[in-house]
Amino acid sequence: KINESEPVYNAVIKFSAFDIGCVAVTNNEKQLMGIFSEGDFIKRVASVDKDPKKVIIRDVCTLVPNVLVASSSDTLEECLSKMHFKKIRHLAIVDGNDLNGLISIKDIFSETIKQDRELITRLSNFYLGKGAFFGSE
Repeated sequence: KINESEPVYNAVIKFSAFDIGCVAVTNNEKQLMGIFSEGDFIKRVASVDKDPKKVIIRDVCTLVPNVLVASSSDTLEECLSKMHFKKIRHLAIVDGNDLNGLISIKDIFSETIKQDRELITRLSNFYLGKGAFFGSE
């Protein structure tokens, strides 16, 4: 997260330090105010030659209500569908007024691959007679 009154430079430092491509922009009460991504930085700061140490996040981020969110009860498929529909790579996870985090397209792919591997292993074990679906080995 980053506070809406901080300079863009602080977000860029977080991108680099944590190897992330997006931060949630919050107000002083920690409520979601927007999303700021590497793409926002490129389009709204770097490409127009603005000084990232002087530009304030709230002036260049995507602000609520234009931020698409998911809830913690959404499935991976629902999150992926939302991302695909809006052609975005990050979703804020919000329940009520609480920001619970961000999920990226990489997170969804990683989890999907993990689930697919587990299914392949179970099916392979079943084929080999290991009883993968019934717990009998």
